[in-house]
Amino acid sequence: MSNKKKVNKNEKDNKKPFIKTKAKMDNSVEVELTKSPAKTTGGRILVWVIAIGTILVPVCARV
Repeated sequence: MSNKKKVNKNEKDNKKPFIKTKAKMDNSVEVELTKSPAKTTGGRILVWVIAIGTILVPVCARV
């Protein structure tokens, strides 16, 4: 016999949101990231755009 718990399909499909927002008592908004941006597709694309831009901007500025 195994001691593994059975997981419902609904529990397996529930994903945590990438960005959580919280409202404070003084009407300010707190933003919390739940995943590392380097592990998301959008974050990886952003890292590549920044890296390529860092290289190309100084090269293009000399021309």
